[in-house]
Amino acid sequence: MGELDYVKTALLQLGATIHFGRVCMKPGKPTTFATLGEKVFFALPGNPVSALVCYHVFVVPALRVMRGISPDLPTIEATLTHDVRLDKERPDFHRCTLKRSSNSTSELLATTTGIQASHRLLSMVGANGLMKLPQGTTEAPTISKGTRVEVVFIGELL
Repeated sequence: MGELDYVKTALLQLGATIHFGRVCMKPGKPTTFATLGEKVFFALPGNPVSALVCYHVFVVPALRVMRGISPDLPTIEATLTHDVRLDKERPDFHRCTLKRSSNSTSELLATTTGIQASHRLLSMVGANGLMKLPQGTTEAPTISKGTRVEVVFIGELL
């Protein structure tokens, strides 16, 4: 919870049940989910990119369940077009563009949208996918170009 985050405290004062108040992912660590009776509450991070990513990862599946459909988001495997450095502390959702390979109509290519800082809204501009990347390790600090990665669709295919 951030220094200026009063939502979790307010929810607790109202008698809500906090189901989680932090998540192990990047971006979006200070995400909160709570219920009060039949009402559900999501407190999303303050950084715009973190809020948008957490909306797609947590809120959209919840809305899908409320509509009576599967919470599973549309995902696909794509081939990385370049090496990607992994975060050493948490799994990461990199904003990316997905497009068809010029060599194949069935192969999709994933390219990050540049600097992935949580405050950098430009990383969402043109993004149509979120690459689900594992936490990095000393033995595996990067994922290499050509590796297949899982990507969540958040826009139209280019």
